[in-house]
Amino acid sequence: MGMKEFSKARAGGVDKTESTKNVRSVSKAQILEDVKGAVSKLDKGARIRRKKSDMKRASKHSPMEVSSKRAVGRFREVVELNKPKVRDPRFEKLSGHFNQDLFEKSYAFLDDYKQSEQELLRKQIKKTKNPEHREELQQLLLKMTTREASAQEAKRKQQLKRERKKAEAELVKQGKTPYFLKRSEQRKLELMDKYERLGEKNMDKILAKRRKKNAAKDHRRLPFKRRSE
Repeated sequence: MGMKEFSKARAGGVDKTESTKNVRSVSKAQILEDVKGAVSKLDKGARIRRKKSDMKRASKHSPMEVSSKRAVGRFREVVELNKPKVRDPRFEKLSGHFNQDLFEKSYAFLDDYKQSEQELLRKQIKKTKNPEHREELQQLLLKMTTREASAQEAKRKQQLKRERKKAEAELVKQGKTPYFLKRSEQRKLELMDKYERLGEKNMDKILAKRRKKNAAKDHRRLPFKRRSE
């Protein structure tokens, strides 16, 4: 072996050892990054993707083919069922238009039943000797009376609206432009009507109670005075 061949063999041996050292020094994280970069550089057109058109069914009753890459849900509709559609008659046009006046006239007999129930409760309150049972009956009677009062108040408000609409319709026929009341104006008219119905004495009592109640609320919100040392 000559000097040239010996030097070449020696140089080749040094290169192999250096390459093995470099390979060992490369970490796993760097290898993973290189692999991810190579995958991202692949053309999107080369990847095989299945569209919805490929996943067709033989018939509408047969189950649909789903990708295996997605997790299967616990509740899945395999076969379509003909479910009956639930309809609410309150919001359906097929049930017709709601007429408040007709409804009140048709069920006006319920007011007589309510009055008779209140009379029976009053008689039971007088007869009962047990204080707990009497208190329960009194609470029930109070609920019934408050409901009746609120219903009467709502009816009165509806009547005021009807009267206002009739008067406005007559003025429109005469050539006046229609005017729609605001909520604040409607409340003022309702309070004026209530004042006229109750009278001056009763209204003064109600206003005095309301002032007293509002004053108590304001007093609660005030901060407590510090005690003088």
